[in-house]
Amino acid sequence: MKFRFGNVEFFPPHWSFDFMKFKKISIGISVLLSVLSLVIIATKGVNYSIDFLGGAEIALSVKKQGVGRDDLEKVAEDAGVGDVEVTTYGNLGTSADSEFLMRLQHEKDKPDAETAKRVEILVAKVKATLGAENVEVKSVANISGKIGAEEERKGYLALLLACVGILIYIGFRFDPRFAPGAVLCLAHDVLIALGFMTLMGRPFSTASIAAFLTIVGYSINDTVIVYDRIRETQLIHPRQDITTTINNSISQTMNRTVLTASTGLFGLLVLVLLGGGAIEDFALTMLVGILVGTYSSIYVAAPLTIVMEGWLRKMGWEPKDPSLKAKALKDPNFIPPVVLKKRKG
Repeated sequence: MKFRFGNVEFFPPHWSFDFMKFKKISIGISVLLSVLSLVIIATKGVNYSIDFLGGAEIALSVKKQGVGRDDLEKVAEDAGVGDVEVTTYGNLGTSADSEFLMRLQHEKDKPDAETAKRVEILVAKVKATLGAENVEVKSVANISGKIGAEEERKGYLALLLACVGILIYIGFRFDPRFAPGAVLCLAHDVLIALGFMTLMGRPFSTASIAAFLTIVGYSINDTVIVYDRIRETQLIHPRQDITTTINNSISQTMNRTVLTASTGLFGLLVLVLLGGGAIEDFALTMLVGILVGTYSSIYVAAPLTIVMEGWLRKMGWEPKDPSLKAKALKDPNFIPPVVLKKRKG
C-alpha cells in the first residue's frame, strides 16, 4: 500500500486486499448495529419535530444589538417551555432589526390550549429578558398536527418508493445475485442513521427525510460502482471464483471510494460545526449515512452477493458462459444482459 499526494493516489494500480476474509465479522457487526437501532427506536421513540406533531411558530423582530440565536435558545431554556427551535433571517449583525423564528413543538397527548399557554410564557420571558421595547412579535402561526401526519406519511412513502425503484433498477441492470444486497444496504444505512439520530435526541423533521433520501442515493451510487467493476472483472476473468473477483473489484475502486467519501465528509463536518438548526441536523444525518453507506457498500452488499451466488447455484442457476467478452472489451459502453441461466438436468 502506498500514499501519494501529487496525483492524490492512495493505492497503487495493482493493489489488492482480501476484504471478504472478514465478511462474517462485518455481517455480524451490521446485524448488531441494526438490532441496536431497532431497540433504540422502539424504546426511546423517534423525536418527531414540529413538522409532524404541529405546534406554534413565532416571528420576532429584535431591536437590541448583539442578540443572536444562541441568546434566544438560552431564554427559551430558562422559560422551561420545552424544546424550541430558533432560526434567524433578515439583516442579522447590521444596524437594522434582527429577525427570528421561534418554533415551539406541540406536546403529545396535550390540548392545543396548552401550547398556546407555553407560547405566552415564552414571549413574556423573551420580553422580560431583552426588554419589551426591544421585542416586536410580528406573528404567531399555529401548525396543525393533521398536516404533520400527512407529511409524515408522504415522507415514509417516498423512502419506500425509492427503495422499490432501486430494487427494480438493480434487478434489470445486473442480475438476481446483486439486487437483494443493494436494497438491504439501503435499509441498513437508513436504519442505523435513524437509530443514531434517535439516540442523540435529534428532531426528525422534513429535512431529515431529505437527508435519508440523499443517503439512499449516495449509498446506491457507491454500491453500483462496485457492482459494475465486479461485472467487468467477471467478463475479463470468467473462470475466477466470485470471492476473488469481489476482492479485486473492491480493491480497484478503493481510490474512488476514499476520495468521494472523504470530500463529502469534510463538507458535512463544516456544516455540522457551523450550520446550526435544521442545517446541522441534516448534515449530521448525512455524515452518519455516508460513513455507514461507504462501509455497507464493501462489507454488506458484497458478502450478500456471495451468499446469493451460493443459493442460486444450489437452486440450479449458474452464470452464463461470457461469450460476449470480446464485445465488452472492444466497446467500453457495452452493458451485458442478465448473466444467469437455468442449469439443465
